[in-house]
Amino acid sequence: MNSVGVDFTVDFRSSNYLDYRHGHDQLRPWGRLTTGLPPALGEFRRSRRLAAELARRTGRPAGVLETSTLHAFVDGWAALTARPTAALIDEASYPIGRIGLRASGLVATAVRHFDPIHVSEVVRRLPSGRRPVLLVDGMCPGCGRLAPLDELATVLAQRRGVILVDETQALGVGATASLGMPSSAPIIAVASTAKGYGVPLAVLAGPSSLVSHVRRSAPSRLHSSGPSAAAEAALARALAADQAEGEQRRQVLADLIALFRSGLRQCRLPMADGGRWPMQTVPVPAASCSFVHASLLRNGVRTVAVNRRCRAGLGIAFLLNAGHTSADISRAVDALAQAFSELWAA
Repeated sequence: MNSVGVDFTVDFRSSNYLDYRHGHDQLRPWGRLTTGLPPALGEFRRSRRLAAELARRTGRPAGVLETSTLHAFVDGWAALTARPTAALIDEASYPIGRIGLRASGLVATAVRHFDPIHVSEVVRRLPSGRRPVLLVDGMCPGCGRLAPLDELATVLAQRRGVILVDETQALGVGATASLGMPSSAPIIAVASTAKGYGVPLAVLAGPSSLVSHVRRSAPSRLHSSGPSAAAEAALARALAADQAEGEQRRQVLADLIALFRSGLRQCRLPMADGGRWPMQTVPVPAASCSFVHASLLRNGVRTVAVNRRCRAGLGIAFLLNAGHTSADISRAVDALAQAFSELWAA
């Protein structure tokens, strides 16, 4: 019995979408946890193999393994801003890419969400001699759309621009936006392996020349510790397991998402943002968001109250993963229906 008076809690807060778990007894042992060196001076031998495989899965020519997406964005922005740059940021992009930009001391110009026409207008007004670099999410968990990278690349080509894609949501879970682009396209992808593979690491993937520069001299590669042997062992296991189990896990997840959305329709509840993506955000009036969130908790359903990044207002996010069951989904929908019933009756 927990503190809110229900027998058990169903948790919809984890973004480990495919429910890969890596107990210590499932991993190959390691001789030491860390090299004790910044990665530019020395890293574990399998770091490059893992990075190359992740780069392949994003359709990029080369990759470098990073401790987190923040490390990767700090390094990526540092490499991209070594020459005069105009930083553009999609207004709905995830905050970590923005935080990485601040480390480079640049101020960015916001552009409308997934809007190549607006990007073209902004690019035309840029001072001469500045290369545009656009930060954009490869897949938006709010509207569930893939970024129109082909159109954006065409727009940026007039100034030899580059797209810095946050592929964190899609890597391992579904098709990444950059997979549809040729490997020669001016695209650098940063992606976490936490959501698709359950491992707290990241990759920066892109042209071989840029990746080589990052590997040798990027800030986090020079001034911080690299990925641990434990995290690398977990990633190696996840990539191997995904060959055998990945499609089944993705299908289970897709079925749960469809079940959740069908339940919302049957109960005549507001339809969730996210489309076929595992982050399903139900819109809630701002003044009522805390009420709905608390009602769900009283009924043993843990969720996340969020700002709807590419839509107006607030929402209650249900992060579905392959470890949930159809009974969990039914409980979530029933609890949400009760919360809205109480809200509408108030």
